[in-house]
Amino acid sequence: MSFLKRALCAIRYYKRNTLLLFLIFTILFTMILSGLCIREASIETARRTGIEVGGTVLIDVKKTEEGPAPALSLESGEKIAVHPAVREARLLSSVPANARSGFAARPSWFEDAEKRPHDITLRGCSSTHPILRTDSHMLRGSRPKAGDRGYAVIHSSIAESSNVEVGDTITVAASETGGEEIELTVTGIYTRDSNYHYGDPEEYIENQVFVDLETVAAISGDTGLTGGEFVMRDPADIPQLLADIEEMGLPDRASFGMIALDGDYRKIALSMDSIVAVASLVFWAAILLGAVLLTALVMISLSSREFEIGVLLSMGEGRWRVILQLYIETLAPVLLGVTAGALISYQTAAYAADMLGASARGIEVGIEGRAVGIVYLCGVGLALLASCVTAYKVLRFKPKKLLMALE
Repeated sequence: MSFLKRALCAIRYYKRNTLLLFLIFTILFTMILSGLCIREASIETARRTGIEVGGTVLIDVKKTEEGPAPALSLESGEKIAVHPAVREARLLSSVPANARSGFAARPSWFEDAEKRPHDITLRGCSSTHPILRTDSHMLRGSRPKAGDRGYAVIHSSIAESSNVEVGDTITVAASETGGEEIELTVTGIYTRDSNYHYGDPEEYIENQVFVDLETVAAISGDTGLTGGEFVMRDPADIPQLLADIEEMGLPDRASFGMIALDGDYRKIALSMDSIVAVASLVFWAAILLGAVLLTALVMISLSSREFEIGVLLSMGEGRWRVILQLYIETLAPVLLGVTAGALISYQTAAYAADMLGASARGIEVGIEGRAVGIVYLCGVGLALLASCVTAYKVLRFKPKKLLMALE
């Protein structure tokens, strides 16, 4: 009788051992596949949640005590803006100016205030200025978009005191009397929750006028920037962006600092990392437990079949054929347990999707073919590991001595 046929007969004959192995490894491989499923779902959920939450890198020109702060060149800002990890770039600039016609700035609240050469501040941006996005409320009109030119967004108090409406034209210049006048179309009127009335009138919140970068450059005479806000496609790429900026060798690198705004993303990533760690621990614990249980069961089964093995060896059966027979007896219920575990794990995958909030984000959580393949390989590996014990004992058997002892 061939070793394969003997192995199939033994599987049917030792039904308890076969059923016990099948049940144990069905549970173990369900745990393994569930752990892999939860791990993959956690990683994908963290990635998508991170993208939803977002992350930003702020670049701010360093202040100096000796004189005016050095400007960040427009070329450097645009070089950072085209980085593959950057989804949107808001290049910022600022310059003091004067209201010429069509509107008037809010004067100082203090009668003894010194007369200043400028009464407004132009806040330039390549798209929507961050202040207009976060700290302000649009009452009329709309926020500027990337590519808009020749616009102005003014404070509601200026609009009311100067009778300015959306669509009107106002004029600004570099100084009170001289310099080129620039006409701007009012496209929006905003308000802010708090006001600031100390220091120069140009710094008052009401006297902040939001314009495009070209208008600031025309008033100041250069294209220098005061900083930038770079919105990431994926907050996980922030460290890479910071490293790449350092490698760019920008000539004005020493004049600006970088701040990563990814606190919310890191909180989410930390919680997801914990879930991934637990899922990985479940995977390796199940593998270790499977190895221990399978080895112990094989040793117990082997000790009760020493006479059978001795008879086979005494009849001239090759030792490696006996080892292959015992390997097949172990492998069959293990692979059946893998198959049952894969089928059961489809339900645990759906539960994991609800638990992690993955299904609400449209993430399909299931058992991938790659994961099933890994688990089948683990099953084969565990059976091989257990067979090492079998091979060691079978290779050391002395059939004649064994049979005499059993008599």
